[in-house]
Amino acid sequence: MIDFRIARIDGTEAFLDNRTINAVNDRLGETAFKPRVRESHPAPVFLPGDSEIAKLFEGQESVSRIETTPAQGSLMQLFDTIPGGRKCERCHGADQKIRGVVKVTSSMAALERDMMSARMQSLIILIVSLTLTMAATGYMLGRLVADPIEAVTQAMTNISSGDFESAVISRGKGEISEMAESFNAMRTYLRNTHLGMQLEKGKLSTLIQGTQEAVVVTDAAEKVVLVNAAACEMLGKNEEQICAEGIVNLVDRPDLFRGMLDASDARPDPTLIEYRGRWLFGAASSIRDATGNFIGSAALFRDVTQEQSLLRELQRLATTDALTDVYNRRHLDATLKTELDRAKQSGLPLSVIMLDVDHFKKFNDTYGHDQGDRVLKMTGHVMKAALREYDVPCRYGGEEFAIVLPATGAAGALAVAERLRCDVESMRVDDLQVTISLGIACYPDIAATAPEALILAADGALYRSKDGGRNRSTIATPVATEAT
Repeated sequence: MIDFRIARIDGTEAFLDNRTINAVNDRLGETAFKPRVRESHPAPVFLPGDSEIAKLFEGQESVSRIETTPAQGSLMQLFDTIPGGRKCERCHGADQKIRGVVKVTSSMAALERDMMSARMQSLIILIVSLTLTMAATGYMLGRLVADPIEAVTQAMTNISSGDFESAVISRGKGEISEMAESFNAMRTYLRNTHLGMQLEKGKLSTLIQGTQEAVVVTDAAEKVVLVNAAACEMLGKNEEQICAEGIVNLVDRPDLFRGMLDASDARPDPTLIEYRGRWLFGAASSIRDATGNFIGSAALFRDVTQEQSLLRELQRLATTDALTDVYNRRHLDATLKTELDRAKQSGLPLSVIMLDVDHFKKFNDTYGHDQGDRVLKMTGHVMKAALREYDVPCRYGGEEFAIVLPATGAAGALAVAERLRCDVESMRVDDLQVTISLGIACYPDIAATAPEALILAADGALYRSKDGGRNRSTIATPVATEAT
């Protein structure tokens, strides 16, 4: 409870001025109640034209409503009447069936956020309200209502400690008794609301803790208030460490997280992050209420390490020749086009080497296709060992291979070709010697406008190597240069 007021039927707050005391003294013809030395100007508790309050005067038992303010959040207001009757006629007359209205205001946001704080606030507000009431009505009236007030205070103490089953004990039939009954109605509403929220909280907690996705949530002060078990396992941190480091340091990349949290998009695109040998797919975003106020933030992650490994394996299989373990023709076509476009833009050279195994048909015809496959496999192995990390060895088809050499001119390509040729010549496949013939084409020496032109030029140089006796390298130039 954050506010407790008693109002006259015109909406003004009672017990803050001498209006009622003067009227009672005039009616009794004596100074039965001592007027207040200082009067306060009462603020309206409700407006005279309030349609919901009008229902109270028409006979409805009580009125409750929820009001949301930027400063205090959601507030529950409960209104109930203070009836007149014979017990009030001596002091107030018999012309009014309703003497006033009790208004009790409770913070629902405080209940959700911190039940203990809300109960303590309710106790303080009630004590202050009762103190003001006792001061306004004077010493004589205080003596008359001391016991009922003490009973209400005790009941409120019980409620503030979490005992929602403890009702206010109503004694007598006076106005305080009517107020106690109104408070009991509010207690019932708060109890039912609290039970419902606890039930929903339990469901949500079960769902969050049971999910396989990592969930981390903060409050408006960016303090981590929720960490599920999946987040601890996935990040390799315990809950205390995650809470201490904060949400921006979940994967040790505060710049990335701060950018996601500061983004205007409430639902940012998920990001793929490599973290401690795992691939995590997720996002973080700020949470705002209907008025745009920041109320917290949340991060959600899913471990996609297995999916990424499978994807990379599928990509490898899609671009790799199964027999020789070098790239396949599809990868060659895509890579050569990209590298040629890059060479045109940067002005750097680009070389292509075409090669095939000399007398390969003899291996198949004499020793069988299995032997031929072993020759191709060993040739691919030697190619990968002889080339630089950024060179691209590919199987072009049959016993023919192609190599893409980025940022490499004719002299460098020739050196690579000769090193590869010598390495193949030195290897043995089941005690059989293997040799290769190579052709080299270099852009811009070959004014190629398309990748096919470089392949065609290198293939032509390859056949000149074969015609020249095999086991040699030839550069495709306007004037053919041959090296053995």
